[in-house]
Amino acid sequence: MHSLLADSVVSAAALAGTLAALAVVRMRPDRDGLAGRFIFVLTLVSLVLAMRLLSWNIHQGIFETLTRLFAAWIPLSALLVLEGLQRRHAPRLLKQMTLAGGGLFSLLAFFSGDLGFPLYALLAFQLASFAAIYVLAFTSRNMGLTEHEQRVIGRIRFALPVLVIFLASDYGVFEDVLPIRASGVAILFFCWMAISSANGTTGRKDAAVAFVVTAVLGAVVGISATAMAQMGWTFAVQISAMALCTGILALVLNETVGAFAVTRRNDILIALAAADTTSVRAFITSVTAASALGGSTLLDEKELTQFDMTILRSAFATHPVLRRRDLVLLEEEARQQLDSLFATHDATHLLMLSADPLLLVASAMPSVGRSSAVETELALVQRMATLVPNREIADGTA
Repeated sequence: MHSLLADSVVSAAALAGTLAALAVVRMRPDRDGLAGRFIFVLTLVSLVLAMRLLSWNIHQGIFETLTRLFAAWIPLSALLVLEGLQRRHAPRLLKQMTLAGGGLFSLLAFFSGDLGFPLYALLAFQLASFAAIYVLAFTSRNMGLTEHEQRVIGRIRFALPVLVIFLASDYGVFEDVLPIRASGVAILFFCWMAISSANGTTGRKDAAVAFVVTAVLGAVVGISATAMAQMGWTFAVQISAMALCTGILALVLNETVGAFAVTRRNDILIALAAADTTSVRAFITSVTAASALGGSTLLDEKELTQFDMTILRSAFATHPVLRRRDLVLLEEEARQQLDSLFATHDATHLLMLSADPLLLVASAMPSVGRSSAVETELALVQRMATLVPNREIADGTA
């Protein structure tokens, strides 16, 4: 027997994962037609999950109707995504069947009270469509496709059978063996593979191993909870499914955070590509205005009159990008002067943009979440600044 709580937790986790995948796809600056198709199918899936949650917990018939209405178009949207990935048209008959099926079951959704639930005709349509899509993905040649496109298609081949089996559980087909609506597990798995594939962080073998490990851990949690509560098989499966969804959702959110972090790191590269190179001041001002270096303070010789220029030039000759922890590598006199600069401007890094006349930038980068890539980016900014013609230099804030 299904548990409303367990079904709701699994679907809510799947909804969160779908929205995370949707955010990753939408944030990419180079969206093309394929990205638009991914956005379409992810939006449909999120609507199905949201309407289903509302239907289960609010008990209003309109939400059940909308669930079936949106679900009727998922096979067509999935076929469009595969068509975009393979960069060739799907068989005309298959497209016509999914289009006709979507229209037919959209109409039937409004008569769900007469047809009863579960609606096995809708299940048969979805299973047949996904089986055809799987055959198409498995048999089509991938000549001329990029490595990324081939990787995504390979993951579709791997994940579709999982989706087909778990989708049937939503209609109570395996209720005695699988007493939970488990399509959310497959949806989360799809979202995780889609994001990790886009990031290029996880291979097919890595994905399989991670899924197996997460599934085993979920089973361990379920069995342990069942033993402690002295419950039966149904309870064990439901707890295991919730634990599994929680684990996969954590993987999805981790990949999402990584994708946004990469985008933020790209900000400085974009700023460098579009920087004003008419002068050092114009260069650093344009870079800081469009990146995480915003608020950095520009220091010229007028603001450094209290310091020994010879000592500063000598220190920056060996450390053009100086971190506070690098001070221990310097002579005592240089360490004292530079420590004063760090303290005065509350800086984490000092960059030398020009040696003659001396021009520095004091930058405060957040310590939490800072990676080694930040150090590389700062070094790149410093190196490019030394190549910019050193015209008018004035004091101020970049």
